[in-house]
Amino acid sequence: FEEIEAGKGVYVADLVEGGNAERKGIIQKGDVLIGVTAIKVIGAKWERRLLPAIDFDFDTVVGAIGSNEDRWGCEDVVLQFWRKGSSDDDDGAVEEEADVRSFMQFFNPPGDSPWRQ
Repeated sequence: FEEIEAGKGVYVADLVEGGNAERKGIIQKGDVLIGVTAIKVIGAKWERRLLPAIDFDFDTVVGAIGSNEDRWGCEDVVLQFWRKGSSDDDDGAVEEEADVRSFMQFFNPPGDSPWRQ
C-alpha cells in the first residue's frame, strides 16, 4: 500500500510477484482500499467489524490489518477495494467517489461507539 495523500487513503502500489493477489488477479495496482476489518478491545470484550478505510492513512491501515490476530479467532483479514472507473471526465470520477463513500456510510460505527474514538 501507499498513501494517496496524507490522510486521504491508500492504494495498491504494487503486488508481490507470485503472491496470492497477483496469482488470483482480483486485486490490481491502483485499487483503492475502502474497507478493512479490525479488532477493538474494550475492557474484557472485543469486537471485529469492517471499517470504512477510504480516508485512513498508511499507519492506521497497517494497525487495523495487524489487529486481526489469531488470539481473537481471526484467520483472515477482509479488505474491500474500489477500482476507479475509466471515466475520462472529472464529473464522472467525482460521482463515482460519492457513490463509494455513500455505500461505505453503512459501515460507519454509531456516533456513541468506542470505534469513533
